[in-house]
Amino acid sequence: MLNVSPSAPSFPCSPDSLGGPFPSTGHRCRRKPKRCLPIQCGGGVAGGLAISPLLFHPHAKGSQIVMDPAQKMVKRLASFCNAITFSNRAVSVYEQVRLKITKKQCCWSGALRLGFTSKDPSRVNPENMPKYACPDLVSQSGFWAKALPEEFANEGSVVSFWVDKKGRVFYRLDDSSPMLFFSGVRTTEPLWALIDVYGITRGVQLLGRLYPGRPTTTTWGPPGRQHATGHVPTLTGACLMGA
Repeated sequence: MLNVSPSAPSFPCSPDSLGGPFPSTGHRCRRKPKRCLPIQCGGGVAGGLAISPLLFHPHAKGSQIVMDPAQKMVKRLASFCNAITFSNRAVSVYEQVRLKITKKQCCWSGALRLGFTSKDPSRVNPENMPKYACPDLVSQSGFWAKALPEEFANEGSVVSFWVDKKGRVFYRLDDSSPMLFFSGVRTTEPLWALIDVYGITRGVQLLGRLYPGRPTTTTWGPPGRQHATGHVPTLTGACLMGA
């Protein structure tokens, strides 16, 4: 177990055939859709703040993870678990994390788990890394994650996810409309991306910005927002929160 304080009891997980969570499909964002949109960051400058490329953390990873030298691609060697990874730096509110699913493997149940943590991965001992993001990590304070529906976890698909200032996490598949994934993330402190290469998902690649040049922003707020205050304290769904 990671050396973090345990959280208050969370809602029960709905187990899949391997004992992990099997969440319901996220709700499509229909109300005020422009408020769901992320900034497109992949290295550059936003609002005068330098943003380094988002990579995988080189050391904080599960025992089955192998990583390329550029820290952009990871692959699970064997089994269906022990493949938790983190970003190498904290992400901004509204900054999207873009992943391409590079390898899919049949015969397992469950898929990629996505979320955030307020725990600096640099302080995580890889030897104490749990097998699963959910329920192992989300039962602890400072971890929030949920499973991508299996029907979306296809080889070649690009999955983007981000958190807004209210602690709501959105995701979208390729160029589809954003969908609400879960809520309740504390945005009053730095957040690192959490990616568990689980089940039928065997490998993923971190992608850069969508367009060259300066990252774009939505028209309703200033660029370069850094961990704005406010969060949604309620739990939505199963296996989501580390309150």
